[in-house]
Amino acid sequence: MAAPPELRVLCRRLASTPVDDLPRLCPLLVSHVLRCGGPLSAPQDAKSKDKSSETPMLVHKLRTHITTLLTGKNPAGRFAAVCLVKAVIDVGGWESLRASDPWLRGLIGVLQKPDPLASKELCIVTLTKIYMLLQGYQTLVREMATPTLPSYVTACLQLIKPPASGKPLKVPSAFVDTVASSLSKLVVLYPTTLRPFAAQTKTALRAYIAPTSSDALVVSQSLRESSRRLFILLSYTAPKNGTSDEWVRAIRSTILDCHGTIDQFFRAVVESWESATGYRSQAVRTNVDPSGGGDSAEELPSWTGVHAGAERLIGLLEFLAEYFNNPTKAPVTVPLGELLDLTARITLVTPPSGSEDTIATNPAIGRDEKAELWSVLPDVHSAVLRLHHALIRRLGENSVPLATDILDQMVRVSNASRPIPAVRETAYALTKELLPLSGPTLPKLTVDSLAPLIKTVCQDILLSTGHLEANPSQEKPNPTPTNGTKQQQKPNPNTSANTNADAYSTSSSSSTTTFSPLSTAHLTTTTTLLPLFLSHLPQPNLAPDLRGLLDRTAILAHSKDAMLASCLHPYKDSRGRYYPSILPFLVRQFPRDQGVEVLRSNLIRGVRGGGRSGDDDHEEEGWDPRVGLEGLLLQQQGDGDEEKNGDEEMGEGEQVPTVGGGDQEEGEGKGKVSGGGGWGVEMDVDDASAAAPESVNPFAAVTATEKKPARPASPLKRKSELFELGVGNPPKRVDTGKAAAAEAEQVAVMPKPKPVEKKGGDESGDESDSEGSVQIDMTLDDEGEEEEEDDQ
Repeated sequence: MAAPPELRVLCRRLASTPVDDLPRLCPLLVSHVLRCGGPLSAPQDAKSKDKSSETPMLVHKLRTHITTLLTGKNPAGRFAAVCLVKAVIDVGGWESLRASDPWLRGLIGVLQKPDPLASKELCIVTLTKIYMLLQGYQTLVREMATPTLPSYVTACLQLIKPPASGKPLKVPSAFVDTVASSLSKLVVLYPTTLRPFAAQTKTALRAYIAPTSSDALVVSQSLRESSRRLFILLSYTAPKNGTSDEWVRAIRSTILDCHGTIDQFFRAVVESWESATGYRSQAVRTNVDPSGGGDSAEELPSWTGVHAGAERLIGLLEFLAEYFNNPTKAPVTVPLGELLDLTARITLVTPPSGSEDTIATNPAIGRDEKAELWSVLPDVHSAVLRLHHALIRRLGENSVPLATDILDQMVRVSNASRPIPAVRETAYALTKELLPLSGPTLPKLTVDSLAPLIKTVCQDILLSTGHLEANPSQEKPNPTPTNGTKQQQKPNPNTSANTNADAYSTSSSSSTTTFSPLSTAHLTTTTTLLPLFLSHLPQPNLAPDLRGLLDRTAILAHSKDAMLASCLHPYKDSRGRYYPSILPFLVRQFPRDQGVEVLRSNLIRGVRGGGRSGDDDHEEEGWDPRVGLEGLLLQQQGDGDEEKNGDEEMGEGEQVPTVGGGDQEEGEGKGKVSGGGGWGVEMDVDDASAAAPESVNPFAAVTATEKKPARPASPLKRKSELFELGVGNPPKRVDTGKAAAAEAEQVAVMPKPKPVEKKGGDESGDESDSEGSVQIDMTLDDEGEEEEEDDQ
């Protein structure tokens, strides 16, 4: 077998190129190595029968060149050797691992030499990869990993050793992050070997767990995460079966650190919290700034000031959340009571909605410290919600008993900090985890407490889709008298001469922005949460206006999942009355979706089976799904004169079936549609009123109007967004002699009809006709249709 040309080029380049020029050729050399995976991973038999092959000789020559460069005195050659070792290990398999013992010791030697940080960082990455690959071979672990791993950990800890007080760190924070990430991977694989270094590791990385602005160095977010992960995984090094106890001791110690920080952080308020786990708050001094921490090896670095205290508390809460994001070696006992007691203490203190008189404050603390506390409190609350989110994701179904308490804390925090997008996004993510667990079992009181959150979700969606103004609260111009003349506002003679003249203008362009632009992640979470309100909340416990708001938001946002959830979970109030379905809007927006077609087909079969129980021909014929909605409407139009001239043949008190179930009246020679806008297009998000409409046939034609009825102005009013549901044939309309004007003014509305109360007695066809409604049979099985036919 001939050797690949890349292998020959490698050997020739390494032998002929000056050592100082090798770093410049590293990309080319590494690319050649990656193409030589076959020869490098093939078994190398010293007594090979194929004497003519030069491949084993070239492989041996390449390894010899790399070893010579790695143990040489030139830093440039050592850097090139480290790059080549990493490439050979990646493609060489077991054969390269078996021959990497000299490379292991050479790489550890590079860490102990005054080489550039780039070479040392690449050495750490290469050594970590080798130790991870050796774990699969116990013989290699015993011969190579166990003897060399202590030297590697010692070299790493010497590099990241914390400096003396007041001196800068020897290496940058990015290098410390690399070391922490390497040790966190190895401590899981070699816990016994790394046990003697646990205390030194904690001392070296303690300053990066919960840094504050009082510290002398700036800690990146990646370094915080890697340090916290290593701290938690050091519980693997506990002797014998003490891993679980070590994990519980560590998390309880962090909870106590949180309480100690809160004692100083909340000294400006009088807390109404009482510990359920026996914690006693410590007395604080009010004549100095709030402070905490210490200089000992077992304490976190000291901090001073409210802002620094908030950063320390947020860091500790994120550290607690990291406990639930990392695996454990054995089953552990989670102190849930202590965790919920801590979060309850934090969430009971919320920023004042108006004046500070609504919150009991400490008179010994100045107003500046209180104002600073209110400014940083939303960030602390957001960290609490992230802790709950990590807890629920880890515990899964075992967190159902905690769902009510967590939901109460989330509602309290989100209501207090609603204008802040970060708090809303975290609350949405937590709600998305809670509703699939305990949403269908929530009582009405808890569902009512979610009303502000539901409205906020709808507002965020409507703002992002352009159906709601971003600045809803604008100053109104001066009222105009009925005679059409404008009243000029007279300036107050008592005002100063320096008063802004624009204040006397009849219109003002000033506005207050309620919600700032939202991020993509925020909008994704919001859109995902909307269908859960319709599918995982008990719909009878929802207020009618909230259900109407959810349906309208789903329609305007073109959310197929939310509209499907609304159709599959029809709204039924406490008196057993069904509300109109938004299936026509779903069919119009997604006419070719398979899921929508299946739902539409089953509902139409239910309507035809219930409305034509006496017609044997139609029962045998059924409905062909290939006909589609347009064909069904054509069939309904040609059934008889009673459908074409429904206004003339309907008796007293009967209604023309429309989408939404509105009543049509004639007056003064003009057709008009009466009824509210509970499920209509024009709506007010803040006050979405919806009376109880009755069940109607969603596939009936839309009643057209010549003139739109007068409605109050709404921020969601868009003429281009009004819905038109006449599929296949034009909608019915009252002939007033002004066909052109009526066609120009034609819009589709969903007025609120009066609901039909379901009775326990016999529901005959005569009774249904007297009420003037068309009831949709939501039962999709054949047995329910046969029972209904027997009743009729």
